[in-house]
Amino acid sequence: MERIALTYILTDIGYEEIGQEEPGIDRCEETGGRRGAEETALHQQGEPGKAGAELWVVTGGRGSVGCGGRVYELGRGRILLGPLEGIRAEAAGSIGQTQIGEQLGQPMQLLRRDRPDAGISVPGPKPEKAADSGPLTLYRLAFRAADSTGAPLPPGEALPFVGAADCAPFSFCAERAQKLYERRAEPGAAAALERQIAFQELLLAAVRQREEAPSGAGANAAPDRREAVRRSVARIERDYREPFTVESLAASAGIGRWTYTNLFKEATGTLPLDYLNRIRIAQAKRLLLATEDRLGEIAQRVGFSSEYYFSRRFKREAGLSPGQYRRLHRREVRVFAPYLEDALLALGIVPIAQYSHRAWGVQEYLPLEGVPAFDIADGTREDLLRLKPELLLFDDGFERWSLDRLSGVAPKLILQQPGEAWAAKLRGTAALFGREAEAQRILRRYGEETREAGARLAAAAGGAASRGSVACLRVSARHIRLYAERSGYTGPLLYGDLGLRPPEILRHLPEAERSLPLRPEELARLDADHWFVVFDKSENRYPGEERRLLEHPCWLGLPSVQAGRVYEADFFAWMNYGVLAHGRKIRDVLNALV
Repeated sequence: MERIALTYILTDIGYEEIGQEEPGIDRCEETGGRRGAEETALHQQGEPGKAGAELWVVTGGRGSVGCGGRVYELGRGRILLGPLEGIRAEAAGSIGQTQIGEQLGQPMQLLRRDRPDAGISVPGPKPEKAADSGPLTLYRLAFRAADSTGAPLPPGEALPFVGAADCAPFSFCAERAQKLYERRAEPGAAAALERQIAFQELLLAAVRQREEAPSGAGANAAPDRREAVRRSVARIERDYREPFTVESLAASAGIGRWTYTNLFKEATGTLPLDYLNRIRIAQAKRLLLATEDRLGEIAQRVGFSSEYYFSRRFKREAGLSPGQYRRLHRREVRVFAPYLEDALLALGIVPIAQYSHRAWGVQEYLPLEGVPAFDIADGTREDLLRLKPELLLFDDGFERWSLDRLSGVAPKLILQQPGEAWAAKLRGTAALFGREAEAQRILRRYGEETREAGARLAAAAGGAASRGSVACLRVSARHIRLYAERSGYTGPLLYGDLGLRPPEILRHLPEAERSLPLRPEELARLDADHWFVVFDKSENRYPGEERRLLEHPCWLGLPSVQAGRVYEADFFAWMNYGVLAHGRKIRDVLNALV
């Protein structure tokens, strides 16, 4: 069937309360009119093309109505769409219900929501008893259809469907309908346009609910349930502004709440409302950066009922308040982020101060010339205050270095990713500053760099293995450590990304161990063919003391040492995680082995 370009225009708004004691009269508050039994009978059938179109939103009570040769059960939470002009509903238990069946010339047969073969309704929550016991209450929204030229179309040709559906969520439909009724007489072009938009939203919700209703394949079919959840996820992403609850989402999917929640978590890895709030926060971030809207306005636009709850959820998701997030992204923020300078510089952000330690010094592999140093062990709150930071960004070193002493200088944020998850930490840092795309570009480029380096190392005859095994030692005045194969600062890069061969001694190291401590006399056991050595000055009592351990005869007697296959590396670059640190390691390896 060819689709006709058309539009729907709201023409009238009414509200009815139909009690059992008045089978022949309905109260139409909008028009103030009363229709008798004879007029009702003339329109009861509701033939398509002969009556005007209406959308009903039922807010309470129970009843039924005949339309197009069928009888529809009405109850709180139902929507009915069809050529309903002049048709009246009957409250449950009234004489009119019998009359409807007689006028249709067929036995009375209500189309109940719990009958899957009815084909017009979807599973949903049963109306509350309190809502059932009162009068049948509903909003009637009359409208007309027009084609692209503005010419009117008969309802039978233009309606998206004729039939009933459940409101999901009911609060959305009821709120829109009530708003339309309360503002039906408000003057002005803006008010008129607002009414048309609210009506279009209601009509769209009805059509979507109808299209997304679970099929008659059976609620116990697991593939159908998963498909219903998939549609539910798509609906959240599309209609995230709406006041969803787990109950309404489960009901619209035709699944029990417990099953729905488990299937939703299986599909997305999170709970329904957490997923919804994540979508809302992502949209709020865009609005914070793209507009000057107040926080309360943004909260409402993305679906939060209060600015307070929005701010609380935003800080839980983003780590900063909405206001701080906006300020952070609008200009270059003055950030102090000890041991995270690698990620900041990769993203093009220069911190106001750089990490320093009285024994190790500064991270010289980073381009931070001219940036003041802050001693992580001895620096005071007053020292940092003089630098006027606007954000303090820490990782797991916050506790190690007792950095809570700096609290109160500026807003504080702690990244939760562990050091070895440096790529995730880079993405997390980028997200704080709105530079996610830049982080992706950096990681793609790093992947290309490691693949190219691995190819160069493998290009010689016999590949990288022909050069023998490679290892990294950390040497201080009192300790020697050999770094592990599958963890730590060097193993994943050397033996994973670059494809180099570890020494045999590492094969026996427990997987949970990141390094192997060695005594000087145990150096003779080392069997690597190439050594990258970093010197740790933190335990020195005098300059150069860290190098004395490598004057031990067991070290000097190693064939690889005698052959000169020992390469001193920068301490911070090799004992650090980060894309710049790993890039420096790759260049050092290529310079030594290629």
